Amino acid sequence: MSEVGALLRYLKKRDKGADILIEGNTYTSEQIKLAQQLLTDAQKELYQSRKKPKLSRRRAFIVILEEGYYDVKEYPKELTLESIHRKASQRFEFSHRAMNSFTTPNEVHPKDPCRHYENDGLRKAKYRQTLAHLVTYSQLYFEIKEAALSLEVTYRDVLQC
Repeated sequence: MSEVGALLRYLKKRDKGADILIEGNTYTSEQIKLAQQLLTDAQKELYQSRKKPKLSRRRAFIVILEEGYYDVKEYPKELTLESIHRKASQRFEFSHRAMNSFTTPNEVHPKDPCRHYENDGLRKAKYRQTLAHLVTYSQLYFEIKEAALSLEVTYRDVLQC
């Protein structure tokens, strides 16, 4: 990119109407400026596509859990939050760094949330709010469409219980 910038500075010093010869091809200063703008736009687009989506740790864990286990009744016994954390940190940037009080996958994202939060309205409301965000922006966070649809069903269930 610095060579393009140097070329643009050179072109500003030159006669504006003069063409420039590069590797046997003749270009106007306007063509050079357009090429530089295209390169800048492409570079910005590439940077944005490599950027990880930002999510809270819990939301990121829910996405990973849902994608991996949307079609099973219970999480495997050997599943740990450590393994979920590794997968989530590869795909997401955590907006809240602090580890929270969750110790098991079922506490993060229960398979039967209505029963799990039956006697705890405040925690159920926080969970519902978390699901609402993920359902609303599922196209940004989910790679597996079936998992996003499964989460939407869970969210509707939580709204009704």
